[in-house]
Amino acid sequence: MKPHTPPRTNTDTPTMGLGGRFLLAACLLAAAGPSPLVSQARVVELPSEDLELAAEFSDVFRVGDGGAEWELLTSITSLAFDASGNLHITDVGPGGDNMRVLVVDSRGELVRAFGRTGEGPGEFRSASSAVVLRDGTMVVPDYGHRAYHVFRPGGEFDRMVRFPSAHGDEPAEPNQLPGPGRDFSTSSSTSFPLQRGESGGTLLGFVYRTFGAHATVTAEGGRSMTFGSQPGPRVFERLSIDGRQARVVELIGAWVPPGTERLPVPAFAPKLLFDVLPGGGFVFSDSTAYAIKFAMPDGTVDRVLTRPVEVRAVTEEERDRYNDQRQLENAELNRRLRERSGSVVVDDNFIELDPDYPVFPSIPVVDDLRATWTGGVWVRRTPQDGYPWEDHVTGGTIRPAHFNFETSAAPVSPIDVIGPDGRYVGTFPAGSGAVMFAAFGPGGLAAYVEHDELDVPTVVVMRVPPEVR
Repeated sequence: MKPHTPPRTNTDTPTMGLGGRFLLAACLLAAAGPSPLVSQARVVELPSEDLELAAEFSDVFRVGDGGAEWELLTSITSLAFDASGNLHITDVGPGGDNMRVLVVDSRGELVRAFGRTGEGPGEFRSASSAVVLRDGTMVVPDYGHRAYHVFRPGGEFDRMVRFPSAHGDEPAEPNQLPGPGRDFSTSSSTSFPLQRGESGGTLLGFVYRTFGAHATVTAEGGRSMTFGSQPGPRVFERLSIDGRQARVVELIGAWVPPGTERLPVPAFAPKLLFDVLPGGGFVFSDSTAYAIKFAMPDGTVDRVLTRPVEVRAVTEEERDRYNDQRQLENAELNRRLRERSGSVVVDDNFIELDPDYPVFPSIPVVDDLRATWTGGVWVRRTPQDGYPWEDHVTGGTIRPAHFNFETSAAPVSPIDVIGPDGRYVGTFPAGSGAVMFAAFGPGGLAAYVEHDELDVPTVVVMRVPPEVR
């Protein structure tokens, strides 16, 4: 089946106060245009007042501070539970390589550990994260092999599946091009998708970054190669890995905020946040407004849950305050990077900030989103007087592949809980002790990563009560 390119939906709404409820539903659907994938979506407005929830979570176990050699963690890039309650932890070395996978049971005991660098099947050349299916199957994208490693639930290597051509075009090397005598040029690109495992064994996600290479040989024998990158197209796609080469089908395009088509993406630009649902389909947020969209497996948006939460406009004073905060965070990040690199460092600053860095005109309400094991949704809102978390492109507590450093801890902010039936359950207030979990598992298990003062990670597993699962 040839993938179709679906129309994009725009549900961004003007800045409004709590008292300005001017037919938000009409705005959402009118902005969507004629797309049949969203035009018939039911819009449900959730209560405007927060119903406070108590963060009554119970500790289950921790991984990383027990003293065992296998617990020594460096940089955790993914967390996921399987149906047996096993937690899969992906950890990479200081340079973003030497990935290994730890699987611990529901009591925190090590079940197995695997993963090593190498050239053969099941050995990683350039891999730094994994996708876990509910049955425990693990899928590891490897950009060195340009293929997915598929491991059986027991950790045994099963097979390799080649990247689809859209994700893994091999960049041409200058020494592979024709010699002198005529001009010759070639271009290629590699896409980096952010993916989650679906119940049917497929992967769902979107491309968050595309890297391109352009090589040229002139008639006189000159050779050159240029590289570039750009943000992904914000189109949800499903990846099937049941053959020798993966197959991609596009589902639906999310809204593309102005200015995000190229780098640098403006600060405060709405993230594309999503997670898969256990019964099929997925949930996502793509705009500045509080609009949580539930899509069926084919990408059709079935319903949109809204809350009349104010969208803050960015004033000049706000921008100046934000730039000052970024400068402080950048100085701290550079200090930590210098400490990690030691004598290798020759530059005072690894990362420099442009004082004229572009800023989106409004601050989005939703800053993170995660589906629970049973189909509920946790929505972390941007702090009322703060900014969205800029740790990475997804807004979650786990960094995606190829982004192996953190800029700051996630801000403390309210977390809304929506039940599997779509009803508003309540809100954990900022400062209540609630955290935005990176992974939810069966029986109320939930996990997140915390760092100590030396940036050493520890995985914390807790159990949440039934009413917020």
